[in-house]
This record gives sequence, structure tokens and C-alpha cells, in this order.
Amino acid sequence: MSSRAILALGSCLVIAGCGGGCSGTPEEAPRDNRQAQRTEASGGEVDEVAPAVDPGPVPEVRVVGVVDAHARAVTPRVESRGDEPAELSSSVALQRRDGDGWVDVDGGELHLRFACDEEIPECLTLAPGAVLLPPAWNGTTGTTQCECEGRCPDAPAGTYRFVIRSCSRAHAVEGEPFSLPAG
Repeated sequence: MSSRAILALGSCLVIAGCGGGCSGTPEEAPRDNRQAQRTEASGGEVDEVAPAVDPGPVPEVRVVGVVDAHARAVTPRVESRGDEPAELSSSVALQRRDGDGWVDVDGGELHLRFACDEEIPECLTLAPGAVLLPPAWNGTTGTTQCECEGRCPDAPAGTYRFVIRSCSRAHAVEGEPFSLPAG
């Protein structure tokens, strides 16, 4: 079976098996992985603490931005490097170096997927040794991965990186820095 077939099959299994653990933002995630829920029991309300949710292992992946200077586009290359499948959120964050730190950039909606005409999964699984090359970031701001919808000015030249998260969103993997040339 090809890596693409394994990735596609794994993607379906993870989407079906996420059970709600793949959504939300890191800010929404409880700090101790527990959430209080209110339930009604025989005439009164009782606070119950939900059991701790396992955030899963840190994905063993390498994230590299492959720059096409002529098209001013950057393809995120995600390589699974572990012995176990890597469960990843499909959302990709874009950051730009600012002095000694990194700041989030409005890079539009960037996602891990095979092609622009495919539905965006909430999560996906990369088999050990698999490589995913989703559609490129086109080096602009706004809707920037497939087609520019509306106003999409060039992002400023500089040093950027992609950041991906685990399906549980508990772990972040910061990609290697890359340089975006001037437009």
C-alpha cells in the first residue's frame, strides 16, 4: 500500500476517532486536561470532574518550508520521523521572525491536505516515514493557500516558519525557518 493510501486511510480513522479532541484553540484547552461539568442528580446539581484526557505523544515530525523564489510560494514539507504514526491537526500556523522572537502572521487559512479541491480534515495521521506536501502558501496575506479571494497583498520579505500542532492541540512542532524573498 502506498504512503498516500496509508495517509488517506489514517486520516479517515483519525477524523472518526478524534471524539472532539481535535477541535478548539490552545486557549480553550483546559490547563490540567480536566473540565468540570454540571450535571443534575436527584433534585440538585452536582459538580463532577471529567477524567483527564490523554494529549497523546508529541508528533515526531520535521517541518520544512520549500521555497520557490520564482513563484514566491512556499510548500510546507511535513516528514514523519517516528516509529509510530503522527496524529496532526490540519491547521497550520504561520510565524515571522521579529527581532529575537516570533510573531503570528495572518497567512490566511493554511492546512495540511493533498489538494485544494479536497475537503479539509480536522486531523490527519502520517504513517512512519511518510512525507506530505500540501498546497503551497502563496506568499501573501488573506486567503493564501489555494486561490486568493479578495485582497491578498504580498507578505513582507523576511524569515518565516510553519507551526503545526498535534491532533489534541497539546503539542506544537515549530518548522525550520525559511526566507521569503521580496515580491
